[in-house]
Amino acid sequence: MKIKFILFILAILSTPVSAYSASGIAKNNAQMQAMDKITGRVSVINVPVNSMVEFGSLSIVVRSCKTRPAEETPDNFAFVDITDKTLKGEEFNIFKGWMISSSPATHAVEHPIYDVWLLQCSDEKNDKKNILSEEELAKRDALPMLAEDNTDKPKVDSSAKQEDSLELTQTISEMENDEPVMKESEELPQTEFFYDEEESTEEPMEEELAPAQEDTQED
Repeated sequence: MKIKFILFILAILSTPVSAYSASGIAKNNAQMQAMDKITGRVSVINVPVNSMVEFGSLSIVVRSCKTRPAEETPDNFAFVDITDKTLKGEEFNIFKGWMISSSPATHAVEHPIYDVWLLQCSDEKNDKKNILSEEELAKRDALPMLAEDNTDKPKVDSSAKQEDSLELTQTISEMENDEPVMKESEELPQTEFFYDEEESTEEPMEEELAPAQEDTQED
């Protein structure tokens, strides 16, 4: 049984998502689950196809949502478009691709704060007013993907960096020049040691030996 289960999982992962979605039944609504990693809050959100739903700073648009026919193994496939905004208000696309409800880790959203995955596709009574126009969808398609280098790190001007490096070099040289240098006339303080002759340890020994010498003379 274990071998059959492993072969079944490998078959699912090796089959392209497009093969499933091409033969699937189209639905007009995607039920998704989103989690805030910081607060641990988990929410179930309904995203109508070609409509925009916001979760935190994310903007989620489902372009297509399909299920398998009844005679096949139940599964759901959704083509999802997710964007985020930087601190400067610039919008970038962080995910665009197919999600599979049976294996959410296969095509996962990589985000430091939020997790989003597909639960199921269904038919719901959606308001057509919320459906995005072709122009609005085209604008989302034109958004750049958020690369690793396009972060909110402050950009430093190269000239400013050169000035900072020069100031740092000057500061280090000044610190080296300010080190205390001993002049030839200056001498290290000498420590004086004083001994008390009365408290010398040799005198008690002479006093102890003195009676012994007198005893020898009397004998």
